[in-house]
This record gives sequence, C-alpha cells and structure tokens, in this order.
Amino acid sequence: MFKKIFGSKASTTMSNAEVEKAMDIVDGQKLGESEEMLLFGGFQELNEYHFFEGLFVSTKNFKSKNGASIAFKGSKGDFTLPSAIQEFECDYAKPLQRHVAQISFDISKAQIKKIQKGDYKTVEFSVKKQQFLLERKN
Repeated sequence: MFKKIFGSKASTTMSNAEVEKAMDIVDGQKLGESEEMLLFGGFQELNEYHFFEGLFVSTKNFKSKNGASIAFKGSKGDFTLPSAIQEFECDYAKPLQRHVAQISFDISKAQIKKIQKGDYKTVEFSVKKQQFLLERKN
C-alpha cells in the first residue's frame, strides 16, 4: 500500500554502474567504490602546493564545518590527508539520485605517486562521526 504512495526504493535507486555511465568525469579517475559511495580524484598544483581534488558521489548526505580526512591504506603503508577546506556540504544531483561533494585535500608529491601507482587497497573517508570505507577497483 505505501509503495503506491511513496514509491519503491529499489526502483528509484541507480546502481554505481548506472551512475558512472551517466557521469562525465573530465579530470580524474575512479579511486574507490562501495555501495554507499564512489570516489573520483585528480591532482592540482598551485604555487608549489599540491592538492588532491576528491569528487564524492554518495547515497548519504554529509556536511561539515570542521573539515574531513581521507586515509589511503595498503600493504606498503598508510597515509592520511587532511581537507584543505573546513566547511563544505553536498549538493543533490537529481539525475544521479546521489549527493555530490567536491573536497580539496593537502597532499605531497610522494603521496601523489603512491596513489598514481595504486599502492593502496582501501580508502577511508571520515567526516564528522561518519566513516565511509571504499575499496580500490582495478
């Protein structure tokens, strides 16, 4: 009875593959995936400062006034990147049926090389009390 009023959740939720197909990523590559989130990332340099630009496409909404962190974990070592911006929030992308946020993180040249080589197995994104665990997909 309620499905007729509110609709069925399963019929309105796009899969990760459908979301990726609908997106047009110009700068960046897919770095992690879970049922709740897709992570795309690229790198920027400004006056010899390096930034990791993360595009988070999530089924959950999140926002922060105190920043976030992202940890790359693997057999060759772990490293954590603090967000370069403290205040951010998601925008809802209706065609994707997901929440989207672009967040910049401070990064070193050595860490960039580790990400480009794929020297990690999981990515953990932490914002407020929420944690998202994503796996690296080849």
